[in-house]
Amino acid sequence: MTRPTSFSIFLNSMGSFVTNTRVRQNRLVLIGFCAVLAFAWFCYQPAISGDFQLDDYFNLRGLAKVEDARSAINFTFSGIAGPTGRPLALASFALQAEYWDQGAAAYLKVNILIHLLNAVLLALFLYQLALQRGVPRNDAAIVAAAAASLWVLMPLLATASLLVVQRMTTLSALFMLLGLSAYLFARANLDDKPKRALAGMSASLIAGTVLATLCKESGLLLPVLVLVLEATVLDRPNGVKARYWRAWQSVFLVLPLALLLAYLASWLDYSDALVASRDFNAWERLLTETRVLWIYLSKALVGIPSQLGVYQDVPTLSRSLFSPATFLACFAWLALLVASIVWRRRYPLFAVAVLWFLAGHLIESTVVSLELYFEHRNYIPVIGPLFALCSYLVLHPGPRRRRIAGMLVFVLAIVNAWFLYSFSSLSGNPSLAARHWAATYPGSQRAVSEMARFQLIEEGPARALQTIDTFVTERPEFAYMRLPALNLLCQYAADHDHRQVVEQLERELSKVDFTYTAALMLFELYNTVSGSTCKGVNRETVVSLATTLHDNPRYTNEPLYNLSYQKMLAAIARQQGDHDAEVDHLRQAIRHRPSSYLNVMMVMAMGGAGKFDAARNFIDDAEDRGPANPVKAVMWRRDLDNLREHIRKLEQNAETQPRGQNALKRETG
Repeated sequence: MTRPTSFSIFLNSMGSFVTNTRVRQNRLVLIGFCAVLAFAWFCYQPAISGDFQLDDYFNLRGLAKVEDARSAINFTFSGIAGPTGRPLALASFALQAEYWDQGAAAYLKVNILIHLLNAVLLALFLYQLALQRGVPRNDAAIVAAAAASLWVLMPLLATASLLVVQRMTTLSALFMLLGLSAYLFARANLDDKPKRALAGMSASLIAGTVLATLCKESGLLLPVLVLVLEATVLDRPNGVKARYWRAWQSVFLVLPLALLLAYLASWLDYSDALVASRDFNAWERLLTETRVLWIYLSKALVGIPSQLGVYQDVPTLSRSLFSPATFLACFAWLALLVASIVWRRRYPLFAVAVLWFLAGHLIESTVVSLELYFEHRNYIPVIGPLFALCSYLVLHPGPRRRRIAGMLVFVLAIVNAWFLYSFSSLSGNPSLAARHWAATYPGSQRAVSEMARFQLIEEGPARALQTIDTFVTERPEFAYMRLPALNLLCQYAADHDHRQVVEQLERELSKVDFTYTAALMLFELYNTVSGSTCKGVNRETVVSLATTLHDNPRYTNEPLYNLSYQKMLAAIARQQGDHDAEVDHLRQAIRHRPSSYLNVMMVMAMGGAGKFDAARNFIDDAEDRGPANPVKAVMWRRDLDNLREHIRKLEQNAETQPRGQNALKRETG
C-alpha cells in the first residue's frame, strides 16, 4: 500500500478546510435567514390586534353562515371577487369560520405565517435560479437569503398580509413560487434527461398556474414570469434541439402571454357606464399607472410608514400623454423596456429587474378597470428587482466591495424592519390608525369614513356627524357619505326633524362620484326607518333617494348598483303586498346579474302567491342562466333542484289544506 506523500496530505487538508469553510458559511447563511424570519414575525406581531378593513367584510361575511361541510362548500364557491371566484383562497377562510365573530386576529396570524412561508419558498426559488446561472453554491445561498430577507421585511408588502382578504394575493403567490421552484428543479435535468425534464417543467407550469389562479387571477402571470427568466438570466439548454425548444416555449410560454394580451386588449374600449362610474377610460388608466409604478418603486426602496397603507389619496388622473409628469414617466418606462429587451443577454440582471417588474403588473396595473393604487399588487413584481440588486451586490468582484455590499444589505434590512414594525404597531391600533390616516390623507374618503366610525364609538354620534359634514361640505363629490350620517341621526336623534339633510341629499346625489357601497348605505338606512320612526324620513324617502342616485349618470347603467336598487324595490313591494311589482323588480335585478340568491327570492315570491306553474317555468329558464364555472354550475343546478322540490311541497300543501278544512267543516256541522 502506497503511503501518502506530504504534498498529498497538504492538498487533502486544504480541501477539507475549504469544504468545512463552505459548510460553515452555508450554516451561517441558514441561521441568519432563520433569524430574519423570526425577526419578521416579531415585527408583524403588533398588527395582530388590528381589525377587518375595506373589502374584508364584503367578501368574507358569508363565514357567519358556515356551520358544517355543506355550508363551507357553499361559501368556498360563492366568491364574486374575480372571474374564478377564487375558491382556494375562500376555502382557507372557511377553515377558520369559527373565528369570524372574534375579530381579525386569527386570520391575521395565518396571513403572516403564509408570508413567512412564502419567504422560504422565495429563497428556495432564487437559490435554484442563481445555481442555474452558474453561480457557486455559497454565493447562490447568500443571494437567495439576502433577497428573501429584504422581501419578507419590506414595508410596502405589509398590506398583503394585514388586509385580511388579501390572503388571496399571498396564497396565489405561494402557488406561483412553488411552481417556479418545481420548474427550475425539473429544468436542471434538461441536458441529461430532456424528455423527463420537459414533462416536469410543463406539469409545474400547468399545476402552478391553475392553483395560483384559483386563489387570484394574477396567477395567470406564472408562464409570463418564466418567459422573462428564459429570455434573460437562463441559457438555452444544450440537451434539447433548437426547434423542439422553440416549439415547447411557444406552447407553454408564448401562447399564454398572447392569450393574456388578447384579454387585456378586450379592455381597451370601456363601456360608457364603466367610464361614468370609474371616471377614466382605458388609455387614461394606463397613463396614470405609469406614474403609479414609479411611486411603488420609491416606496419599495424606502417604505416610510406614514406613506404606506390602504388609506391613500386617489392618484391624480393622467388625462393626456403630454402632461410633464406623465410624459416623463411613460418615456422612462418605454426606454427601460426597449433597453431591457434589446440588451437582455448582455445585461441579464438589468433586464430581469425591469421585465419581471412590468410583467408582474401586467394585469392589475394596465387597462383592467380596477382601482388605481394598491400596494399589495407589488407582492410578486418586486422579486425581480430584488434578485437583480442582491446578485449585483453579492457577486460584484473584490472583497472590499463585497463587504460594503453586505453592510448595505444589512442596513437596508434593519431600516425595513424598523419601518415594518412601526407600520404594524400603527395598524394594530385601529382607532389611532384611523385618525392618523385621516390627518395624513385628508382627501381620502375611506380614511375619513374610518375615523368617523371610531369617533361614533368613542366620542358619540355628534362628533362623527361633524366630521362627515365638514368633509362633504369641502368635497361635495363624496356627498353620499351623508347617507350613513342620516342613518346615525335616525338612530340617535329620531325625534329631530331631518328633512333638511334629506333635501341636501336630493340635491347632491345626482352629482356624486361612484361608490360600490352606496347601495349598502341605502339598505342600512331603509332597515333603520322600517324598524322605527324617524321624523322626516320614511321608506318612501329612502326610495326617492335611491332613485335620485339611480338617475346619476355614474350609476344609471352600473350593474351592481342596479342589482341592489332593484332588490330594495322588490323588498319594499313585498312588504306592501304588491306581488306583481315584487316579481317585476326581481326580474330586472336578475337581468343585471343572475344569482342563486335571486333565484330563491323569485321562487319564494311566486310560490308564496300560489303561482306554482310560473315558478316551475322560471326554474326551467334559470337552467340556461347558469355560470360558466363548472363547479358553480353544478351548485347552481343543485340549488334549482332544491327549489323544484320546495315548489312541489308547497303545491302539495296547498292541495291538501282545503280538503282538511272541508272535512273539519263537515265534522263540526
